[in-house]
Amino acid sequence: MRPIYLTARYRVKRESIEKVRNAVCDLVRYVKLHEPGITSYTAGQEVLDPYSFQHVIVFENEAALKIHQSSKASELFVNAVYPETLEPLEFKEYNLTAVK
Repeated sequence: MRPIYLTARYRVKRESIEKVRNAVCDLVRYVKLHEPGITSYTAGQEVLDPYSFQHVIVFENEAALKIHQSSKASELFVNAVYPETLEPLEFKEYNLTAVK
């Protein structure tokens, strides 16, 4: 079993920034407490384009990804954030090339 390195990028409506920031913080707080299979979860808001957000997530394995996708916290995040986006979220999976 190999780790899964995943990113999610999206842009939101101007009036939705605070709602989205709160949803992101709620999700990450839940992950910290309830999803040990996520070894790293970083979420950021772009400096030059504050409507853009990016999440970088490292899952121990496919099982950890499935647990996350089916969690109540993920459902709440989807219901709060997806309607506020300007275009569909962009998810990408990566193979690790180098790490410090």
